[in-house]
Amino acid sequence: MPVTRLEICTEHLTIDQREDLLDAVWTALRISPGMVTADGNVELVLSQCGPATAPDDAPLVRVNDIEYRNVTPERLVTLMKRWSR
Repeated sequence: MPVTRLEICTEHLTIDQREDLLDAVWTALRISPGMVTADGNVELVLSQCGPATAPDDAPLVRVNDIEYRNVTPERLVTLMKRWSR
């Protein structure tokens, strides 16, 4: 089974937004940036996603190169539940 790459784009994020998203991932999956879940299914990465990222899109999260815009911690939890089935 391939590893799901969860990428949180750091452009245009406040520190509070970034920490809220990371807290949601930690609560759901028990991983921090650079880590892979114990079952090896999900990898968490923080990255600069490039100049094409608009401030209005933040927070921007990519899951295996599929982009999700304006992601709240609650929406991130919903997304994680969807691909952890």
